[in-house]
Amino acid sequence: MGRSSAFRLRPLAVALAASACLAAGTASAQAAPAGAEAVAGGAYANPDVLSEVRTFTGNGVGTSPSQAVDGAVRTARAVAQSAGWQASQCHVRATDVRSVGGGVYAAVASLFCQR
Repeated sequence: MGRSSAFRLRPLAVALAASACLAAGTASAQAAPAGAEAVAGGAYANPDVLSEVRTFTGNGVGTSPSQAVDGAVRTARAVAQSAGWQASQCHVRATDVRSVGGGVYAAVASLFCQR
């Protein structure tokens, strides 16, 4: 496949990835950075820029689900910051909260960080 064929396929791959994200319930999608190549899993690899990715988890408890989730997110952010990550480099990927009885809730938060 020639270079011109690859350039025509890249916008199609980005459009398909965006459609898949929207169909899966994701509210937003991003186009590939300039010069990036599509790799497995819908991610993009840019040969010019290396990035570091980490996931941190935290636990929290509270008397409401939101209080438990807030505590879990704060814990995960504290762990990430102690490892040298800035708040702007991290976002909450997932949370899980459940009742443990007696009006108390326990939560786990997963924080995704990239630099």
